[in-house]
Amino acid sequence: MLYDAEAKRLEIALTGDSLITRRLSTYSEPDFLVLRDLLKEADVAFTNLEVVLGEEPDYPAEFCGGNWLGVPEYIADELSWLGFNLFSAANNHGGDFGAGGALSTIKELRKRELVFAGLGEDLARARQPGYMDLGRGRVALVAASASLPHGSSAGEQRQDFRGRPGVNPLHHEVAFKVKPEILKMLKQVADDAQITAMREERARSSYDKPDAEGELKFLDYKFVASDVSGVSSKPNERDFNDILKWVKDGKRQADFCFVSLHAHEAHVLHEKPAEFVEIFARACIDAGADGYFGHGPHILRGIEIYKGKPIFYSLGNFMMQSPTIRRIPVDMYTKYDIDPFTSTPADIFDKRLARERIRQTGIYYESALARLTYDAGAPTKIVLHPVHLGTASARPQQGRPLRARGELAVKILKDLQRLSEPYGTRISIDGETGYVELP
Repeated sequence: MLYDAEAKRLEIALTGDSLITRRLSTYSEPDFLVLRDLLKEADVAFTNLEVVLGEEPDYPAEFCGGNWLGVPEYIADELSWLGFNLFSAANNHGGDFGAGGALSTIKELRKRELVFAGLGEDLARARQPGYMDLGRGRVALVAASASLPHGSSAGEQRQDFRGRPGVNPLHHEVAFKVKPEILKMLKQVADDAQITAMREERARSSYDKPDAEGELKFLDYKFVASDVSGVSSKPNERDFNDILKWVKDGKRQADFCFVSLHAHEAHVLHEKPAEFVEIFARACIDAGADGYFGHGPHILRGIEIYKGKPIFYSLGNFMMQSPTIRRIPVDMYTKYDIDPFTSTPADIFDKRLARERIRQTGIYYESALARLTYDAGAPTKIVLHPVHLGTASARPQQGRPLRARGELAVKILKDLQRLSEPYGTRISIDGETGYVELP
């Protein structure tokens, strides 16, 4: 071999969502620093950057990804200190501060020469891979988001009009399958409530499309006649094909190509990804991706080994510090029926945390850091290190990761075993560490 990269050996440290709002470099607990070691020892350390860099870089957008996550630009330095060097910037918070926030995040990442993908000055740049050049080879990352608050998607550029800064979107369509007699009943309700008449009028004005045979759009949902009831979803064909085009490009232009998708969407139960997510993940591997890194639901989901390549549907939260963000727009106070002029951020999160049941469960603060070893271009080892985010800790501490130990570590690994079993993936547990069995 003339070049080291021809061996196609790579070590990757992989995490899920990082909603980080505060400094990290001040802490020195051994179970925190061991995570830093795991990240820094790898060639590539990946996370989903779920904040806008450059605090309040522009006006807050009307729609946000849950709350407005604008953080100081030094947060990028803190993530670099922890060991991260590869980022997905495509998620439901990418548009929290509109075009200005997207451009500010891009600026701060580029200033520090941190590699990212999924966010761009226009759609073409948001679609394109980010590239990392290492002694062991070139790594490409394609990143997209299926969870898309209104106005957060990047827009296409024309010869006579600039594109819109934003995230790389993967739109999708959900259909609820019901028996033909149920669909007939729904149509009767739509007729009686004059929903049908309203939609027909909109169709005549070209604001809406008429329903196809055997289908009904009822309020915000699409229903289709079927012999088997259930929920199905599929990716938007244009987005799907355009993203896969760049996956194929990244595979030809780099030694390794990885794909990241942010998707809150579930099939029915929150633990199982939506059908369109599974379709997309496997299609990315078919297109040449060497691995798929999913995130978004804020809990663990299963691991699939598809055609010898790993698909991580979600490793959960690696950091969750949104409850200690310092400033919040008026819109969020009104969202929670709180007086915006006499209340403080702590009042919002007192109410929000009490209302959101998922945050009241331990699984929201349980996750994993995965270490992947590639040799000759193929994965040869996947090691799982369980992580917790201060499950029962007070708000100022909760949300920062520590290496899980004892019964909690085993519990997290057994959860991953259970979630991965439907995909035929076996995970063995040795003490406080998990090992994915590869074919």
